[in-house]
Amino acid sequence: MSTNKGKDGEMRALRLLSHIVEAEENCDVTRHTNTNTADGGADLVLEHPQGLLPHLGNIADGEDINQPPDLSDAPRVKTRIDVKTTESKLGPDTVKKFAGDIRRNPDCDGHVLIGGTALSGQAEKDFKEIQEAQAEVGKTVVYIPNVGIDNLEQHYKALPDNSSQDEE
Repeated sequence: MSTNKGKDGEMRALRLLSHIVEAEENCDVTRHTNTNTADGGADLVLEHPQGLLPHLGNIADGEDINQPPDLSDAPRVKTRIDVKTTESKLGPDTVKKFAGDIRRNPDCDGHVLIGGTALSGQAEKDFKEIQEAQAEVGKTVVYIPNVGIDNLEQHYKALPDNSSQDEE
């Protein structure tokens, strides 16, 4: 671990996304900027088939997902991922900034806020309003707390490693 808590959180999310990219078809991930550099609220961007984000949300929520949805014909979309490295609840100011960054990333159909133990009461109300407003314009907005990151890591690390299979 470095002394930069924000960078450590982003790298944990990047490792998780690497597992997802290896396991899911037609996915890729990019890290646009260094931590503490202006990034428009996009710590990481996941390019993926449309429809994958709800599947990842279900896994993060602890649902037992054995079979991923068939997204082979789905168009590719971008999802902005904003990582907050904290063991506290995220407050309304964090959610408000996250919402502002949605407008700054119009090329992203998905927007994910990751981190914290939960959203505070007011932050949760604000987040639901943002989700509903963005759904009306075809965007998916998801919050994944620290326990959701744990659930995703457990799920993707438990999958068989296909990288050692012989290519035909």
